[in-house]
Amino acid sequence: MGIFIIASTFIVLIVCLLRPRNVKNVYFAAQLYSKIAWLLGVKVTITGQENIPAGSCVYVANHQSNYDIFFLTAAVPSGTVSIGKKSILYFPFFGLIYWLSGNIFIERGNKIKAMQALKKTKEKMLKKNMSVWLFPEGTRNYGKGLKPFKTGAFHLARNAELPLVPVSASSYYPNFRLNRLNNGEMIIKYLPPIDKETLLTQPVREVVASVYEKINNEIALLDEETARANRRAVKQHTP
Repeated sequence: MGIFIIASTFIVLIVCLLRPRNVKNVYFAAQLYSKIAWLLGVKVTITGQENIPAGSCVYVANHQSNYDIFFLTAAVPSGTVSIGKKSILYFPFFGLIYWLSGNIFIERGNKIKAMQALKKTKEKMLKKNMSVWLFPEGTRNYGKGLKPFKTGAFHLARNAELPLVPVSASSYYPNFRLNRLNNGEMIIKYLPPIDKETLLTQPVREVVASVYEKINNEIALLDEETARANRRAVKQHTP
């Protein structure tokens, strides 16, 4: 796995240097890093693609751990960048790749600068017809339940007058082991989008609460589905 990560990072860095800050870099990197899921013994299944809008939108998903870079990246659509905290820039190699890929940094501790970054993001989305992927929890939950949502992603969708697509990923972190060949299945599901009319007419806090409930309820359903699938797999391999 270490060799694969080093090799893929080198490849992504070369591609990003050849076309710096190109929105296509994110999809290329996401598809490459997502291949590591197989080495980690995780089968990633993606559903609900019919809910992806034709144009730009804002995706909001639950965030379990740093391993999401190997699992959730499989679901990142082409033409989509992510928004991450500025401290990512200082991670060796990864910070440089994250910036060169065209992703966007935001200073979460500085409200004024954060709002300025979101305004620039909105302008870039509309100009380049790109989408944005965010983790509204603002941090990793480590499989201990969905944390409260911040409102930045919802304000971004509202101000840009673009649909917002909730994304639910089944829980993998509590039972994940690096030294295990089979870590079961992880299901990522796109939920029906929240249209711009709803975002413009309903109070942001109400939309946040509604989306939180939708994502949380879907995670519970996906967890039941993966648990059944994993039990079937165990029975099939039991003598």
